[in-house]
Amino acid sequence: MFMKRKNMVALILILILITLGITYKVLPKIVLNDKNKSNEVIENKTTEEKKDYSTLNLTVVGDFLFESPYYKSIENGDSKDLYFNKVKSYFNDDDISIGNMEVVIGNDNMKISGDGYNFCAPSWIGPLVSSLDLEVLSTANNHSYDRDVEGINSTIDYFKNNTDIITLGTEKQGNTRKTRIIEKNGLKIGFASFTLGTNIKPSKENVSLINYYKDPYTKEILKNQISEEISYLKKNADIIITLMHWGTEFTFYPNDEQKEMANYLNSLGVDIIVGSHSHSIQPIEIIGEDKKTLVYYSLGNFVSADDDIARTPKGQETFDNAYQFGLLSKISLKINKDNNIEFDNIKTEPIINYFNKDMRNFELIPLSEYNEKYEKSHYRYNLGLSKDFINKTFNNVIDENFR
Repeated sequence: MFMKRKNMVALILILILITLGITYKVLPKIVLNDKNKSNEVIENKTTEEKKDYSTLNLTVVGDFLFESPYYKSIENGDSKDLYFNKVKSYFNDDDISIGNMEVVIGNDNMKISGDGYNFCAPSWIGPLVSSLDLEVLSTANNHSYDRDVEGINSTIDYFKNNTDIITLGTEKQGNTRKTRIIEKNGLKIGFASFTLGTNIKPSKENVSLINYYKDPYTKEILKNQISEEISYLKKNADIIITLMHWGTEFTFYPNDEQKEMANYLNSLGVDIIVGSHSHSIQPIEIIGEDKKTLVYYSLGNFVSADDDIARTPKGQETFDNAYQFGLLSKISLKINKDNNIEFDNIKTEPIINYFNKDMRNFELIPLSEYNEKYEKSHYRYNLGLSKDFINKTFNNVIDENFR
């Protein structure tokens, strides 16, 4: 009996020891597995966070307004390559670059003109513009009809047949879709482009070739047409960018019509408005309550070459000098899975159109590189185009949140 009890105690002790041994071996594994599970959760969470947000980086500039003095400098032997040399890198580190092509791209049968408010660029301007890493160019502006239907077709054909740049705002006869959609980073970005008018009024059968936001005959704002195009983009794109050629030339601030149109586009769901036409910079702001819209009222001239503008107020050089620089802006967007857009970072820099006292050596110079040598040798330096003037204008017009 005693032996059985002793054996039973021994057996119990052995079982206890075995159990403790198993626990000792298993417990670390359980803890380790828990850590692994914890790491998996963190990794999954990180992956989900990455999937929850998409990013998009944009570059926007204003008018590509080539004019006679630049053509003459090239005819006199200046290098075409010099002009964009210092700004090319700005267009390489983004997803989409956007601008306004304000001159018709000509062909061998068309008369070249870079003055008299009637513009047709020589055919070599096409390759020069496309040497920048651009994705989108608006062709809807007051110079769209400077060479009638042939000019519209020639411009569209050049970019379509020779580049990957998408144009919008003018169409060839028979084309009905005026919007464009680009896919980048898993996002669909929709574009629409409108102009307030053209210097030459088209025949009624050709009105539809240019995307006006005001009827060229009645001056009525075409809200139904605008709404239809934006509604299409809203159904088919994640982000909507509208290019607007609007406002009053040689002004630093938007007029009532610009503000009205900006608010209307905001109500339709537009995310970004890129404005041009004033030939001087205008404010950047974010408007709207429930829906936010980033508005560039005007980026000014990206390219220009007029040394003295006849239409600016007599006796003051302010807008002749403001004509010589525009804005290049970088926009970083963050878009979540519900398609809500956050303007993550917006930075803007003036780009100066440089040409020397002989109206030669045309070159675009970022303000950060606009040293004393450039400043004091500029054709308009003695007329008030100083680095101080550029800085003061920039700081007065553009809110510090966007600088």
